Amino acid sequence: MPVMETSRLLAMSVVVLALFVSYRYYAFRYRMPPGPRGLPIIGNLHQAPSKYPWRTFADWHKKYGPIYSLQFGPTTLIMLGTHDAARDLLDKRSNIYSSRPKLFMVGEIISKGFRTLLLPYGQRWRIHHRLHASVLNQRIAQTYHDMQDLESKQLIAELLTRSDFSDRFHRYASSVILSLAYGKRMPRGDESEIKSVDEIMVPLNAALASQWIVDVFPFLNALPGFLAPWKKHGENLHKIEADFFKDVMDRARTKPSWNWSKELQSMKESDNLCHTELAYILGVVYEAGSDIVSMVLETFVMAAVLHPAVVQKAHEELDRVIGRGRLPTFADLDRLPYVHAIVKETHRWRPVIPGGVPHAVDEDDEYMGYHIPKGAVVLGNHWAIHLDPDVYEKPMDFNPDRWIEHPDLPLAGFGFGRRKCVGQYVGTNSLLINVARILWAYDIGHAYEEHHGRKVRCEVDSFAFTNGFNSGPLRFKAQFSVRSAEAEEIMKREWNDAEKNVDVLLDGIRDIQLQEKHAFQAKQFA
Repeated sequence: MPVMETSRLLAMSVVVLALFVSYRYYAFRYRMPPGPRGLPIIGNLHQAPSKYPWRTFADWHKKYGPIYSLQFGPTTLIMLGTHDAARDLLDKRSNIYSSRPKLFMVGEIISKGFRTLLLPYGQRWRIHHRLHASVLNQRIAQTYHDMQDLESKQLIAELLTRSDFSDRFHRYASSVILSLAYGKRMPRGDESEIKSVDEIMVPLNAALASQWIVDVFPFLNALPGFLAPWKKHGENLHKIEADFFKDVMDRARTKPSWNWSKELQSMKESDNLCHTELAYILGVVYEAGSDIVSMVLETFVMAAVLHPAVVQKAHEELDRVIGRGRLPTFADLDRLPYVHAIVKETHRWRPVIPGGVPHAVDEDDEYMGYHIPKGAVVLGNHWAIHLDPDVYEKPMDFNPDRWIEHPDLPLAGFGFGRRKCVGQYVGTNSLLINVARILWAYDIGHAYEEHHGRKVRCEVDSFAFTNGFNSGPLRFKAQFSVRSAEAEEIMKREWNDAEKNVDVLLDGIRDIQLQEKHAFQAKQFA
């Protein structure tokens, strides 16, 4: 065959192949969920809001429906705005929707691939998950009540004399997790461990919520450091975080009592993990636990200030079930449905992770007649899901009664499918006991300040929240008024009489776990 003929044939083949690829691309694109029109190369990047992106993304669901698509550079995003859509894909098809997108900045540069939340679905994630579940599963979570009871008694006693309730909530949440993980209480709230994590979490939340150019165009990760300034920022954050995680874990080994550090290091799953990775497995639980529980409690206070009728109804339930002569205990919680409803409604009304956590789909899929391409980032928007008027009547209202009237309402706050938060049981127990005790002890309302000789009410903005991956209320003021002199005396007495020795409490927890284990084994062989 002549050279010219061969060249012509090759050229025609290339053209045909290009046309075929283009046809397939645009056919798939045509069949993909609808969405705002983008620009060449960058797609919808120029439309991505830098502040409260979950609110804009939720608004777009009103235009495009329960599922729509975005294009951030070469990355396809599939946005889910209803619980049905999120459940259908992330729960029911979790065999292909349980992975995570590769995030170079937070996942690789800052975390060196050690952050459990961002691990792809696979054997390594399963090891992390088994280690976490060994100390956080639903059955084990019940053995931590004594530690949570102590910290809760300190919290409600502190609110008698201190107005910095946000800091008190943060102390509570930090002390519970630090005690369990590392064998050290945080009785003041300004300890170096708390300050260290605060220094990490502010830039980390910002990094998680940001759209880094290296995540949009991954080839940029190959650039040398002087052309990639984000690398130095990420490396600095990693050093601070990793050094802290390793230090507190190493010190926990020397503690006389049981703790999570010792427990995890004794498990066979940790045998092949390096020192830094094991430290991360523990450390990320502390980061998440201290941040999320305190944010939810702050949101609860915001709702209480703005909805006095809810506080009054909770008082009625607590006074009827508990009485005025003692504090609520963990044993009482099953008899307090309205307290449970308040906690659920707080999660729904202002979710702590409003944008959701991104999933990645492992193979091509079809849903509602749309094509979802392999490798797409799939995001269940908690803000949109929890404010869906087709599921929640008057969704902008804070209304705990909706959970009494419709106990099977869905709640997305802990995530979906196989990547659902394993710490939800410990966190929920903390929220329930503290909401019950705070409402038993206090009336919560607007704070007032003196201005030019006049008392002026401190207003509370229900949309004033931080702009991060975890989103909690911006600082606001509230008034905690003790409900009676008797309640004040009970709180003081309970706190004064409480066992405060962390080693005694931790060894007590270990004894309970061993007793339960032996009882279970005896039952199995009976």
